[in-house]
Amino acid sequence: MSPVLDASVFIAAISPTERHHDRARRLFDRHPDTEPFLVPELFRVEVIAGLSRRGEPVDLLETVDAVIRGPRFHARPLDAELLERAVHVARAARLRAYDAVYVALALMWNEPLVTLDGEVVERSGAAFKELRVFGSN
Repeated sequence: MSPVLDASVFIAAISPTERHHDRARRLFDRHPDTEPFLVPELFRVEVIAGLSRRGEPVDLLETVDAVIRGPRFHARPLDAELLERAVHVARAARLRAYDAVYVALALMWNEPLVTLDGEVVERSGAAFKELRVFGSN
């Protein structure tokens, strides 16, 4: 199984000052190191941008960037199919663009979504009963 990992969970897992750090760390560490997380290509940009905005040091950003480009993450391209599905998800679940991409990816690959975002869980769960979510409780 390769669950879809929300960028905010990864950021919280590696940032001890984040409010949900412990919970995010447990979610991240629960997944075997030998199995990749499924992420959209924009995951790399979201994570690095999020850490940069917090003023994290350059060497941390470079380390995180190398980890993201490594075998622990399987990045899927933002191709026409994923974008079309994300548009559908955004309309049906009334989600922000980035959130819709993660939900669409989980639905397309029939994999669970790992997120701590209550709004994503509530809205996407109401619109897509088949979506499985880890970390929402």
